Amino acid sequence: MLKGRHTCEQLKAIRKEIAKANDIDYTPSECLFQGPCQGTCPACESEYAYIEHQLSLRKKAGKMVKIIGLAATLTTIYAQEIPAQERQTMNSDSLVWEYYMVDYHGQIRPEAKQQIDEMAEFITENPDKLYLVIGHTDERGSEKYNLKLSMNRAEYVAHLIRNRINTTNTQIIPIGLGFYQPHIKNAKEEFEHEPNRRASLEIYNPARFKGKNSAIVELAIFKGDVKKRLKFENQLKHLEKKTYKRNLDAQYEKLAREIRKEREFIAKEREK
Repeated sequence: MLKGRHTCEQLKAIRKEIAKANDIDYTPSECLFQGPCQGTCPACESEYAYIEHQLSLRKKAGKMVKIIGLAATLTTIYAQEIPAQERQTMNSDSLVWEYYMVDYHGQIRPEAKQQIDEMAEFITENPDKLYLVIGHTDERGSEKYNLKLSMNRAEYVAHLIRNRINTTNTQIIPIGLGFYQPHIKNAKEEFEHEPNRRASLEIYNPARFKGKNSAIVELAIFKGDVKKRLKFENQLKHLEKKTYKRNLDAQYEKLAREIRKEREFIAKEREK
């Protein structure tokens, strides 16, 4: 019961944070639920539906959806679900910006310029982080086509950001995840495809990525020995060719840990 109440309070804090960041008028109602608390109730679900609806309206209007600091609250809720060796990688401010900036034809929306300016301002004020600009696509088209398209999208957004920041040492790495991380799976209607065509600015946090995505992200960040990189690339290709799917996600995540470990080793050697 106490755990349920704690979860309820954390989820309420998330709703308040999202509402505040996106200028949504929201005041949590007093909890009058009786009986064992499971972390949510009809009143909580009603508030969640309200926030979700307001965010949906912003997306359809081509406006930015801000999620700054949200991971700080999520960490409290999900920490127990993350293996002990991964908990230390949780960051208090992982997902910084997510914007549905791509129209039906794949072009960047004109109003995205303001969002790029705000991303650049955030990075300028917080230059000591490792930033990822991740491109996403909807699920139409081939895997190869969408990986290339999402990478082009990420590189373009990263280029726009770099041209606006007032720091030269900050790492901003573009990554294309194709349709591997859709908000709406098996989308049918155009309004369902739209949230999947997006770009996000994130502070590197390996705990956010699972399965194949984890290996793709780590490989994109790896800048070490050429032979080592080629080895990791071949391992990734080998996993991609596997038709036997059992435990495949775990194998991708194992590869991601190997790449990360090698990258951290190289960084330590350079510091000596």
